Order: sequence, then C-alpha cells, then structure tokens
Amino acid sequence: MNNGLSGIKNVIWALAIVAALIALLIGLIFTFSVRYYGDKQDGTMLLGSGTQVAAGNGKLSPDDGSYSAQGSTSAQLNELPSTQDAGLEYVFGLTFLCDKTFTGINSYSEIYGGSAAAQIWTDDGTGLPAASAASTSIVLDDGTRITPANAAAIYQPKRLVIYIGSDYLSSATQESFVSGYEQLINSIRSASSETTIICCSIASVGSSYPGADGLTPSLISEANEWIKQVCSDTGVYYADLASLLNDSNGCMADEYVSPNGRSIGSSGIAKVVEYFRMHGV
Repeated sequence: MNNGLSGIKNVIWALAIVAALIALLIGLIFTFSVRYYGDKQDGTMLLGSGTQVAAGNGKLSPDDGSYSAQGSTSAQLNELPSTQDAGLEYVFGLTFLCDKTFTGINSYSEIYGGSAAAQIWTDDGTGLPAASAASTSIVLDDGTRITPANAAAIYQPKRLVIYIGSDYLSSATQESFVSGYEQLINSIRSASSETTIICCSIASVGSSYPGADGLTPSLISEANEWIKQVCSDTGVYYADLASLLNDSNGCMADEYVSPNGRSIGSSGIAKVVEYFRMHGV
C-alpha cells in the first residue's frame, strides 16, 4: 500500500517538475522575443527649473522661456486680423514707434485725430536702425531723449505700432537686424507687459529713388522677410503695410511716395490710417 502511494507521489512530483520546466522555458522564450528597454523617453529634456524643451533644433525665447522650434510650423506668423471699422479715435489712440519715413502720421493725427492725437516716438533725425533700436534714444514731445523701453515703462501704451528697419539697412546683416529687433520687442515687453505690439513691414522706395544709402526694393523686400521672422519668433502682430503701399514692381506707388522718394506721403499715410481702422486689436 505504501509503495503504491509513494509511486503516485513520485509521479506527481515528476509532473510538477516538468510543468515548472515548461513554464520556465515559455518565460525565457517570451523574454527574448519581447525585450524590455526601460521607460521610453518622451522626446523632451528639462532645463534648470523644469522648462521642457522638445528634442531637436530650437531656441528659448529670451523674455519668457517659451520654446519655439527653428523652422517648425509651431512659430506661425500672426497677421493683424481684418475687423469692422474701429474709427479714427482707435487709430489715434495708438502709439507709434517709427523712423522719419513714417512721421507723416503725426501731421495726419493733428488734423484728423480730434481729441485723440496719436503719440509718436521717433529718433532725433540720426536714424533708428533695427539692429540697435533698443538702445537708440527717441525724442519725446518735451525734448527728452529716452530709450523705447523707458518710454514704454512711463507711458504703458495699450497698443504700440513699430515701423522701423530701413535706416542703415544696407549695412545690416540678417543676424544683426533680427537680433536687434527682437531685443527691442523684449525690452518693451519687460517694461510694459500689457502692451500689444504690432510690427509693420517697410514700404519700398520710389521707382526713381536716387539715394546713396543703398536702399533698393529688393533689399527692403528681404528685410520684410526678416521682420516676419521677428514677428513669428516673438509672437507679436504683423501688419503688412508694404503690400498696401507698393506697386506691382515692388516700388512704393507714385501716388503714395513723398517727393524725397523714400518717405510715405500724405496719400500713403491716409491709406495706412484706413488700414488700421479696419484691422483693430
């Protein structure tokens, strides 16, 4: 009897061992066929305080640490939207940071602005190049010379329209132009964080412009592409005044250019005012 029980136990033990070996073999086969590599990386890396940056080429915006990929579709051009007529009061409630080619807006404002005359920030006549605009002094109504950022800190403009870029353009590189323009925008943002910034493309020169400053329609067209890059990189609004004022040959239309061949004449300023009336933010 005992021998019979012992035989049954041995058979059970043998079957158990065989089952265990089969399970082990199955486990080994599964392990080698589906290999574990640890937690998968999500394509981001952490910088310092925990800012996430996607893998690949990109850069951090100097003002808020936000990421934008170089050449990616995430940095889109934010064109000024078409709206209903906002009226002259809206236009002359804007603040304009501009070079001398655009200062005709001042006379138009005084004539048609009524109780709301636009605030004009411009240079002293020596130029307002994009590459050094952040450090160039502008002249206030009382003659005070001050940087654009300091003016923004004092006046806290609700909307600031920037029209610069043609001064000393022939000696600027894309790198210096874009870097200087972005530095200007970021300095204004730091001084007046609630200000809505609108950057304008540059109108070309007239077809017969004889200037010795090297300005040509093709050079200005190239600079406007740089301005688009600045707007995309910083997320500010882009206003395409060049398309508004230029003719089919890329020159400023004769009806809009001033006698000096470079500045925007009164008819051109009226066209710009009309544009801003219909593109409110």
